[in-house]
Amino acid sequence: MRMLIRLILWFALGLAAPVLAQNTSGSAYAIGGIDVDVVGPNTQSARMAGYRIAQRKAWPLLWSRLTGGPATAAPRLTDAQLDAMVSGIESQGERFSQTRYIARLGVVFDRSRAATHLGATGAGLHSPPMLLLPLFNDGGAAKIYQARTPWRAAWDRFRENVTPLDYVFATGSASDNILLTTWQVTRPDRSSWRNVLTRYDAVQVLVPEARLTRAWPGGPITGLFIAREGPDARELGRFTLTSASPEALDAMLDTAVRQIDEIYAVALRDGRLQSEPDLALELAPLVGAGPLIGAPVATGADDGTGLAATIEAAVATPDAATVTALEALVRQTPGVTSVTITSMSLGGTSRMMIGYDVARDSLDYALDGKGLRLVTTNDQTLLRRRLPDEPPVPAPRPPVIVSPDTAVSAEGQIETVDPARAAPPPVRAPAPPATRPPSGEAM
Repeated sequence: MRMLIRLILWFALGLAAPVLAQNTSGSAYAIGGIDVDVVGPNTQSARMAGYRIAQRKAWPLLWSRLTGGPATAAPRLTDAQLDAMVSGIESQGERFSQTRYIARLGVVFDRSRAATHLGATGAGLHSPPMLLLPLFNDGGAAKIYQARTPWRAAWDRFRENVTPLDYVFATGSASDNILLTTWQVTRPDRSSWRNVLTRYDAVQVLVPEARLTRAWPGGPITGLFIAREGPDARELGRFTLTSASPEALDAMLDTAVRQIDEIYAVALRDGRLQSEPDLALELAPLVGAGPLIGAPVATGADDGTGLAATIEAAVATPDAATVTALEALVRQTPGVTSVTITSMSLGGTSRMMIGYDVARDSLDYALDGKGLRLVTTNDQTLLRRRLPDEPPVPAPRPPVIVSPDTAVSAEGQIETVDPARAAPPPVRAPAPPATRPPSGEAM
Protein backbone atom coordinates (compact mmCIF):
# COMPACT_ATOMS: atom_id res chain seq x y z
CA MET A 1 0.00 0.00 0.00
CA ARG A 2 2.81 2.39 0.88
CA MET A 3 4.55 1.63 -2.41
CA LEU A 4 1.33 2.30 -4.33
CA ILE A 5 0.91 5.69 -2.66
CA ARG A 6 4.52 6.58 -3.53
CA LEU A 7 3.99 5.69 -7.17
CA ILE A 8 0.83 7.80 -7.30
CA LEU A 9 2.68 10.79 -5.85
CA TRP A 10 5.51 10.46 -8.38
CA PHE A 11 2.96 10.26 -11.20
CA ALA A 12 1.16 13.38 -9.95
CA LEU A 13 4.41 15.31 -9.70
CA GLY A 14 5.29 14.31 -13.25
CA LEU A 15 1.98 15.66 -14.56
CA ALA A 16 2.41 18.95 -12.67
CA ALA A 17 5.95 19.56 -13.96
CA PRO A 18 6.46 22.11 -16.76
CA VAL A 19 7.40 21.12 -20.29
CA LEU A 20 11.00 19.86 -20.47
CA ALA A 21 13.34 19.58 -23.42
CA GLN A 22 13.29 16.24 -25.19
CA ASN A 23 16.93 16.37 -26.16
CA THR A 24 19.33 19.11 -25.06
CA SER A 25 22.56 17.60 -26.35
CA GLY A 26 23.75 17.61 -29.94
CA SER A 27 20.50 18.82 -31.59
CA ALA A 28 19.46 21.81 -29.47
CA TYR A 29 20.60 25.18 -28.17
CA ALA A 30 19.79 26.02 -24.54
CA ILE A 31 19.58 29.47 -22.95
CA GLY A 32 19.08 29.41 -19.18
CA GLY A 33 18.75 31.80 -16.29
CA ILE A 34 15.83 33.87 -17.65
CA ASP A 35 13.76 35.44 -14.86
CA VAL A 36 10.05 36.09 -15.40
CA ASP A 37 7.40 37.64 -13.14
CA VAL A 38 3.92 37.55 -14.68
CA VAL A 39 0.41 38.27 -13.41
CA GLY A 40 -2.61 36.65 -15.05
CA PRO A 41 -6.26 35.77 -14.49
CA ASN A 42 -5.19 32.32 -13.22
CA THR A 43 -2.09 30.23 -12.61
CA GLN A 44 -2.08 28.49 -16.00
CA SER A 45 -2.49 31.73 -17.95
CA ALA A 46 0.31 33.39 -15.98
CA ARG A 47 2.59 30.37 -16.54
CA MET A 48 2.00 30.32 -20.31
CA ALA A 49 2.56 34.07 -20.50
CA GLY A 50 5.83 33.59 -18.60
CA TYR A 51 6.92 30.93 -21.11
CA ARG A 52 6.24 33.29 -24.00
CA ILE A 53 8.17 36.14 -22.35
CA ALA A 54 11.10 33.78 -21.73
CA GLN A 55 11.17 32.87 -25.44
CA ARG A 56 11.28 36.54 -26.42
CA LYS A 57 14.16 37.19 -24.02
CA ALA A 58 16.10 34.06 -24.99
CA TRP A 59 16.18 34.61 -28.76
CA PRO A 60 18.39 37.78 -28.72
CA LEU A 61 20.74 36.07 -26.25
CA LEU A 62 21.02 33.01 -28.52
CA TRP A 63 21.69 35.15 -31.58
CA SER A 64 24.30 37.23 -29.73
CA ARG A 65 26.20 34.23 -28.36
CA LEU A 66 26.34 32.49 -31.73
CA THR A 67 27.18 35.48 -33.89
CA GLY A 68 29.21 37.63 -31.49
CA GLY A 69 27.06 40.70 -32.19
CA PRO A 70 25.02 42.71 -29.69
CA ALA A 71 21.68 41.29 -28.58
CA THR A 72 19.92 44.43 -29.75
CA ALA A 73 20.90 43.63 -33.35
CA ALA A 74 19.10 40.27 -33.36
CA PRO A 75 16.37 39.83 -36.00
CA ARG A 76 12.88 40.51 -34.66
CA LEU A 77 10.77 37.37 -34.80
CA THR A 78 7.08 36.88 -34.20
CA ASP A 79 5.71 34.64 -31.46
CA ALA A 80 4.70 32.10 -34.12
CA GLN A 81 8.29 31.92 -35.43
CA LEU A 82 9.61 31.50 -31.88
CA ASP A 83 7.08 28.77 -31.14
CA ALA A 84 8.30 26.89 -34.23
CA MET A 85 11.93 27.05 -33.06
CA VAL A 86 11.45 26.30 -29.35
CA SER A 87 11.41 22.61 -28.51
CA GLY A 88 10.99 22.91 -24.73
CA ILE A 89 11.01 25.03 -21.58
CA GLU A 90 13.09 24.06 -18.56
CA SER A 91 12.10 25.18 -15.08
CA GLN A 92 15.08 26.17 -12.95
CA GLY A 93 12.93 27.21 -9.99
CA GLU A 94 9.39 28.57 -9.81
CA ARG A 95 6.84 30.02 -7.40
CA PHE A 96 3.21 30.76 -8.16
CA SER A 97 -0.12 31.74 -6.68
CA GLN A 98 -3.61 31.88 -8.13
CA THR A 99 -2.79 34.91 -10.30
CA ARG A 100 1.02 35.29 -10.27
CA TYR A 101 3.89 33.24 -11.69
CA ILE A 102 7.56 33.88 -10.72
CA ALA A 103 10.24 31.57 -12.19
CA ARG A 104 13.72 31.21 -13.59
CA LEU A 105 13.40 29.40 -16.91
CA GLY A 106 15.58 27.90 -19.60
CA VAL A 107 14.56 27.91 -23.27
CA VAL A 108 15.65 25.10 -25.60
CA PHE A 109 15.82 25.87 -29.34
CA ASP A 110 15.90 23.26 -32.08
CA ARG A 111 19.20 23.59 -33.98
CA SER A 112 17.90 22.88 -37.47
CA ARG A 113 14.96 25.26 -37.15
CA ALA A 114 17.01 28.03 -35.57
CA ALA A 115 19.65 27.74 -38.31
CA THR A 116 17.26 29.27 -40.86
CA HIS A 117 17.23 32.52 -38.84
CA LEU A 118 20.90 32.44 -37.85
CA GLY A 119 22.34 32.13 -41.37
CA ALA A 120 25.94 31.23 -42.17
CA THR A 121 27.24 33.38 -39.29
CA GLY A 122 25.61 31.13 -36.70
CA ALA A 123 28.83 29.25 -36.08
CA GLY A 124 31.45 31.82 -37.03
CA LEU A 125 32.79 32.36 -33.51
CA HIS A 126 33.88 29.19 -31.79
CA SER A 127 36.93 28.45 -29.71
CA PRO A 128 39.10 25.34 -29.85
CA PRO A 129 38.70 22.83 -26.98
CA MET A 130 39.73 24.38 -23.65
CA LEU A 131 40.10 22.47 -20.39
CA LEU A 132 37.93 23.93 -17.60
CA LEU A 133 39.18 23.75 -14.00
CA PRO A 134 36.54 25.29 -11.67
CA LEU A 135 38.56 26.30 -8.58
CA PHE A 136 36.38 26.55 -5.45
CA ASN A 137 37.60 28.10 -2.20
CA ASP A 138 35.28 28.00 0.80
CA GLY A 139 36.67 28.61 4.28
CA GLY A 140 40.28 28.47 3.08
CA ALA A 141 39.99 24.95 1.57
CA ALA A 142 40.53 24.99 -2.19
CA LYS A 143 39.20 22.16 -4.40
CA ILE A 144 38.76 21.43 -8.09
CA TYR A 145 37.72 17.84 -8.81
CA GLN A 146 38.71 16.43 -5.41
CA ALA A 147 35.12 16.81 -4.16
CA ARG A 148 31.67 17.56 -5.50
CA THR A 149 31.53 21.32 -4.92
CA PRO A 150 28.61 23.72 -5.54
CA TRP A 151 30.83 25.61 -8.00
CA ARG A 152 31.42 22.51 -10.07
CA ALA A 153 27.70 21.68 -9.94
CA ALA A 154 26.90 25.15 -11.29
CA TRP A 155 29.19 24.57 -14.27
CA ASP A 156 27.57 21.18 -14.87
CA ARG A 157 24.18 22.89 -15.06
CA PHE A 158 25.61 25.36 -17.56
CA ARG A 159 27.01 22.70 -19.91
CA GLU A 160 23.96 22.61 -22.18
CA ASN A 161 23.80 26.40 -22.63
CA VAL A 162 24.92 28.10 -25.83
CA THR A 163 28.40 29.56 -25.64
CA PRO A 164 31.22 30.23 -28.14
CA LEU A 165 33.63 28.48 -25.74
CA ASP A 166 34.27 24.77 -26.23
CA TYR A 167 34.69 23.73 -22.59
CA VAL A 168 36.27 20.37 -21.80
CA PHE A 169 35.03 18.92 -18.48
CA ALA A 170 36.93 16.23 -16.62
CA THR A 171 34.93 13.35 -15.17
CA GLY A 172 36.38 13.61 -11.67
CA SER A 173 38.00 10.17 -11.71
CA ALA A 174 40.91 9.12 -9.53
CA SER A 175 43.41 10.16 -12.18
CA ASP A 176 41.73 13.58 -12.44
CA ASN A 177 42.12 14.07 -8.70
CA ILE A 178 45.85 13.41 -9.01
CA LEU A 179 46.56 15.51 -12.12
CA LEU A 180 44.13 18.40 -11.75
CA THR A 181 45.07 19.77 -8.34
CA THR A 182 45.03 23.28 -6.91
CA TRP A 183 48.82 23.21 -7.03
CA GLN A 184 48.78 22.46 -10.75
CA VAL A 185 46.83 25.63 -11.59
CA THR A 186 49.65 27.72 -10.08
CA ARG A 187 52.42 26.00 -12.06
CA PRO A 188 53.69 27.95 -15.09
CA ASP A 189 55.72 24.94 -16.28
CA ARG A 190 54.80 24.39 -19.95
CA SER A 191 55.94 20.78 -20.13
CA SER A 192 53.57 19.64 -17.36
CA TRP A 193 50.67 21.58 -18.88
CA ARG A 194 51.45 20.09 -22.27
CA ASN A 195 51.06 16.61 -20.81
CA VAL A 196 47.79 17.54 -19.13
CA LEU A 197 46.27 19.17 -22.21
CA THR A 198 47.33 16.30 -24.44
CA ARG A 199 45.60 13.86 -22.10
CA TYR A 200 42.30 15.78 -22.28
CA ASP A 201 42.62 16.71 -25.98
CA ALA A 202 42.58 20.45 -25.29
CA VAL A 203 44.74 23.37 -26.40
CA GLN A 204 44.28 25.81 -23.51
CA VAL A 205 43.30 25.84 -19.82
CA LEU A 206 40.63 28.04 -18.21
CA VAL A 207 40.47 28.48 -14.42
CA PRO A 208 37.27 30.17 -13.16
CA GLU A 209 37.83 30.77 -9.45
CA ALA A 210 35.17 31.24 -6.76
CA ARG A 211 36.09 32.47 -3.26
CA LEU A 212 33.27 32.43 -0.70
CA THR A 213 33.20 34.45 2.50
CA ARG A 214 30.40 33.70 5.02
CA ALA A 215 29.34 36.48 7.41
CA TRP A 216 28.14 33.94 10.01
CA PRO A 217 26.67 30.43 9.90
CA GLY A 218 23.38 30.66 8.03
CA GLY A 219 23.97 34.31 7.13
CA PRO A 220 24.84 36.18 3.92
CA ILE A 221 27.53 34.79 1.61
CA THR A 222 29.82 37.01 -0.46
CA GLY A 223 31.55 35.52 -3.48
CA LEU A 224 34.59 36.84 -5.31
CA PHE A 225 34.78 35.40 -8.83
CA ILE A 226 37.88 35.60 -11.04
CA ALA A 227 38.25 34.46 -14.66
CA ARG A 228 41.78 33.22 -15.40
CA GLU A 229 43.35 31.57 -18.43
CA GLY A 230 46.61 29.90 -19.44
CA PRO A 231 49.47 28.30 -17.50
CA ASP A 232 50.37 31.71 -16.07
CA ALA A 233 46.82 32.13 -14.66
CA ARG A 234 46.41 35.46 -16.42
CA GLU A 235 43.37 37.32 -15.09
CA LEU A 236 40.73 38.42 -17.60
CA GLY A 237 38.21 39.90 -15.16
CA ARG A 238 36.67 39.70 -11.69
CA PHE A 239 33.44 40.66 -9.93
CA THR A 240 31.63 40.20 -6.61
CA LEU A 241 28.16 38.79 -5.87
CA THR A 242 26.23 38.33 -2.62
CA SER A 243 23.51 35.87 -1.59
CA ALA A 244 21.24 36.61 1.34
CA SER A 245 21.33 33.05 2.69
CA PRO A 246 22.81 29.62 1.98
CA GLU A 247 19.56 28.68 0.21
CA ALA A 248 20.29 31.30 -2.45
CA LEU A 249 23.87 30.11 -3.00
CA ASP A 250 23.09 28.01 -6.09
CA ALA A 251 21.31 30.92 -7.77
CA MET A 252 24.30 33.18 -7.08
CA LEU A 253 26.71 30.60 -8.52
CA ASP A 254 24.56 30.17 -11.64
CA THR A 255 24.70 33.93 -12.19
CA ALA A 256 28.47 33.91 -11.66
CA VAL A 257 28.93 31.13 -14.24
CA ARG A 258 27.06 33.13 -16.87
CA GLN A 259 29.07 36.26 -16.14
CA ILE A 260 32.40 34.41 -16.29
CA ASP A 261 31.36 32.78 -19.57
CA GLU A 262 30.62 36.26 -20.91
CA ILE A 263 34.10 37.43 -19.83
CA TYR A 264 35.67 34.53 -21.71
CA ALA A 265 33.46 35.17 -24.76
CA VAL A 266 34.42 38.86 -24.90
CA ALA A 267 38.10 37.95 -24.55
CA LEU A 268 37.69 35.45 -27.40
CA ARG A 269 36.12 38.05 -29.66
CA ASP A 270 38.79 40.62 -28.78
CA GLY A 271 41.61 38.17 -29.48
CA ARG A 272 42.84 38.15 -25.86
CA LEU A 273 41.91 34.49 -25.35
CA GLN A 274 44.17 32.40 -27.56
CA SER A 275 46.09 29.16 -27.26
CA GLU A 276 49.87 29.09 -27.21
CA PRO A 277 51.26 27.38 -30.33
CA ASP A 278 53.71 25.19 -28.39
CA LEU A 279 51.29 24.31 -25.57
CA ALA A 280 49.24 21.64 -27.34
CA LEU A 281 51.01 18.62 -28.77
CA GLU A 282 49.49 17.54 -32.06
CA LEU A 283 50.25 13.85 -32.57
CA ALA A 284 48.24 13.25 -35.74
CA PRO A 285 50.41 15.39 -38.08
CA LEU A 286 53.55 13.72 -36.68
CA VAL A 287 52.19 10.25 -37.33
CA GLY A 288 50.83 11.16 -40.75
CA ALA A 289 54.11 12.69 -41.84
CA GLY A 290 56.11 9.49 -41.26
CA PRO A 291 56.83 7.42 -44.39
CA LEU A 292 55.49 3.88 -44.65
CA ILE A 293 57.96 1.01 -44.52
CA GLY A 294 58.80 -0.06 -48.05
CA ALA A 295 57.05 2.91 -49.65
CA PRO A 296 58.83 5.56 -51.70
CA VAL A 297 59.66 8.71 -49.81
CA ALA A 298 57.43 11.63 -50.78
CA THR A 299 58.08 15.21 -49.84
CA GLY A 300 55.74 18.15 -49.84
CA ALA A 301 54.74 21.21 -47.89
CA ASP A 302 52.30 24.07 -48.05
CA ASP A 303 54.90 26.58 -49.19
CA GLY A 304 53.28 27.66 -52.44
CA THR A 305 55.38 25.38 -54.64
CA GLY A 306 52.48 23.19 -55.78
CA LEU A 307 53.51 20.11 -53.85
CA ALA A 308 50.92 17.93 -52.10
CA ALA A 309 49.57 19.50 -48.90
CA THR A 310 46.48 19.56 -46.69
CA ILE A 311 44.58 22.22 -44.80
CA GLU A 312 41.87 21.82 -42.15
CA ALA A 313 39.09 24.39 -42.09
CA ALA A 314 36.02 25.03 -39.96
CA VAL A 315 32.73 25.23 -41.82
CA ALA A 316 29.19 26.13 -40.70
CA THR A 317 26.88 23.14 -41.27
CA PRO A 318 23.28 23.94 -40.34
CA ASP A 319 21.93 20.68 -41.80
CA ALA A 320 22.95 17.49 -43.61
CA ALA A 321 22.03 18.87 -47.04
CA THR A 322 24.51 21.71 -46.60
CA VAL A 323 27.28 19.27 -45.70
CA THR A 324 26.62 17.12 -48.77
CA ALA A 325 26.43 20.08 -51.16
CA LEU A 326 29.53 21.74 -49.75
CA GLU A 327 31.59 18.55 -49.83
CA ALA A 328 30.61 17.92 -53.47
CA LEU A 329 31.44 21.52 -54.40
CA VAL A 330 34.91 21.35 -52.86
CA ARG A 331 35.61 17.99 -54.54
CA GLN A 332 34.86 19.56 -57.94
CA THR A 333 37.38 22.34 -57.35
CA PRO A 334 40.47 22.05 -59.61
CA GLY A 335 43.58 21.12 -57.67
CA VAL A 336 41.71 19.44 -54.80
CA THR A 337 42.75 15.82 -54.35
CA SER A 338 40.72 14.78 -51.29
CA VAL A 339 37.98 16.03 -48.97
CA THR A 340 37.42 14.48 -45.54
CA ILE A 341 34.95 15.51 -42.82
CA THR A 342 37.02 15.09 -39.65
CA SER A 343 34.37 16.42 -37.24
CA MET A 344 30.61 16.55 -37.85
CA SER A 345 28.29 18.92 -35.96
CA LEU A 346 24.92 19.50 -37.63
CA GLY A 347 23.61 22.88 -36.61
CA GLY A 348 27.08 23.97 -35.50
CA THR A 349 30.68 24.00 -36.75
CA SER A 350 32.20 21.00 -38.52
CA ARG A 351 35.82 20.42 -39.54
CA MET A 352 36.88 19.60 -43.12
CA MET A 353 40.32 18.38 -44.23
CA ILE A 354 41.14 19.48 -47.81
CA GLY A 355 44.02 17.90 -49.71
CA TYR A 356 45.45 19.68 -52.75
CA ASP A 357 48.45 19.44 -55.09
CA VAL A 358 48.67 23.03 -56.32
CA ALA A 359 50.04 26.23 -54.85
CA ARG A 360 47.98 27.87 -52.10
CA ASP A 361 47.18 30.94 -54.20
CA SER A 362 45.99 28.63 -56.99
CA LEU A 363 43.73 26.82 -54.49
CA ASP A 364 42.25 30.12 -53.28
CA TYR A 365 41.64 31.18 -56.90
CA ALA A 366 39.95 27.86 -57.74
CA LEU A 367 37.73 27.98 -54.63
CA ASP A 368 36.78 31.55 -55.46
CA GLY A 369 35.55 30.29 -58.82
CA LYS A 370 33.18 27.99 -56.91
CA GLY A 371 31.95 30.85 -54.72
CA LEU A 372 33.98 29.80 -51.64
CA ARG A 373 36.60 31.54 -49.53
CA LEU A 374 39.27 30.36 -47.08
CA VAL A 375 39.74 33.05 -44.42
CA THR A 376 41.78 33.07 -41.20
CA THR A 377 40.19 34.42 -38.00
CA ASN A 378 41.50 33.95 -34.44
CA ASP A 379 44.26 31.62 -35.67
CA GLN A 380 41.63 29.36 -37.30
CA THR A 381 40.89 28.75 -40.97
CA LEU A 382 37.23 29.14 -41.95
CA LEU A 383 35.65 27.94 -45.20
CA ARG A 384 32.61 30.06 -46.06
CA ARG A 385 30.60 31.41 -48.96
CA ARG A 386 31.97 34.44 -50.79
CA LEU A 387 30.14 37.60 -49.80
CA PRO A 388 28.47 39.64 -52.57
CA ASP A 389 30.60 42.74 -51.95
CA GLU A 390 33.94 40.89 -51.84
CA PRO A 391 36.25 41.40 -54.83
CA PRO A 392 37.32 38.29 -56.75
CA VAL A 393 40.60 36.62 -55.94
CA PRO A 394 43.22 37.62 -58.54
CA ALA A 395 44.57 34.91 -60.78
CA PRO A 396 47.90 33.48 -59.60
CA ARG A 397 51.02 34.53 -61.47
CA PRO A 398 52.40 31.83 -63.79
CA PRO A 399 55.69 30.30 -62.71
CA VAL A 400 58.82 31.93 -64.15
CA ILE A 401 61.04 29.57 -66.10
CA VAL A 402 64.63 30.75 -65.97
CA SER A 403 66.80 29.58 -68.88
CA PRO A 404 70.60 29.30 -68.81
CA ASP A 405 70.81 32.65 -70.66
CA THR A 406 68.72 34.55 -68.04
CA ALA A 407 69.13 35.49 -64.39
CA VAL A 408 66.92 36.95 -61.64
CA SER A 409 68.10 40.16 -59.99
CA ALA A 410 67.70 41.03 -56.32
CA GLU A 411 64.58 43.08 -57.22
CA GLY A 412 62.98 40.03 -58.89
CA GLN A 413 63.55 41.27 -62.48
CA ILE A 414 64.64 38.84 -65.22
CA GLU A 415 67.82 39.95 -67.02
CA THR A 416 69.48 38.54 -70.13
CA VAL A 417 73.06 37.47 -69.70
CA ASP A 418 75.60 37.63 -72.56
CA PRO A 419 77.00 34.10 -72.96
CA ALA A 420 80.40 35.46 -73.93
CA ARG A 421 80.62 37.66 -70.85
CA ALA A 422 79.08 35.13 -68.50
CA ALA A 423 81.33 32.27 -69.64
CA PRO A 424 84.26 31.64 -67.32
CA PRO A 425 87.78 32.17 -68.72
CA PRO A 426 89.31 29.10 -70.32
CA VAL A 427 91.50 27.01 -68.11
CA ARG A 428 95.06 26.67 -69.42
CA ALA A 429 97.01 23.52 -68.88
CA PRO A 430 100.17 23.98 -66.75
CA ALA A 431 103.52 23.96 -68.56
CA PRO A 432 105.48 20.71 -68.28
CA PRO A 433 108.43 20.88 -65.84
CA ALA A 434 111.95 21.25 -67.25
CA THR A 435 113.93 18.01 -67.26
CA ARG A 436 117.32 18.04 -65.51
CA PRO A 437 120.05 15.41 -65.95
CA PRO A 438 120.85 13.29 -62.93
CA SER A 439 123.62 14.59 -60.66
CA GLY A 440 127.07 13.19 -61.45
CA GLU A 441 126.51 12.77 -65.16
CA ALA A 442 128.58 14.64 -67.70
CA MET A 443 126.83 17.28 -69.61
